[in-house]
Amino acid sequence: MSSVIDPETLYVDDLPTIWSPVQWDLTPEQRVKEVEDQARASLLAAASTPEVILRLLLNETEIDRAFEPPDGYDPEQQGEWDETLITFQFKRPIRLASVERESDSVYVEYDFGDLGYWALEIGQESVKVERI
Repeated sequence: MSSVIDPETLYVDDLPTIWSPVQWDLTPEQRVKEVEDQARASLLAAASTPEVILRLLLNETEIDRAFEPPDGYDPEQQGEWDETLITFQFKRPIRLASVERESDSVYVEYDFGDLGYWALEIGQESVKVERI
């Protein structure tokens, strides 16, 4: 069986992992764009892998500022909503419709509103995406 992870090409570095929002002088407009770009990247990093794959394939990564908790927000799992924090969410919401796990794959269905239902089947060596 072929490997899922290629150890010969796996990136490894001894530098510490850091992140800094902006390291140079920007105009106010450039600063807003930079914060939005970084918020988009952070949202993609926080979302589940199947959702990220689908959002990237459908080019649905636009964001909006969130002033109130989105539908389905669970304060027991996600913490109490803090209106003083600058918070972003994806412009187009997506809802997990179902998930089926097997020992070697996962099948996920999403309701993407007016874009319809989408399914992803992720195996050890393949990913299948289709509109259902």
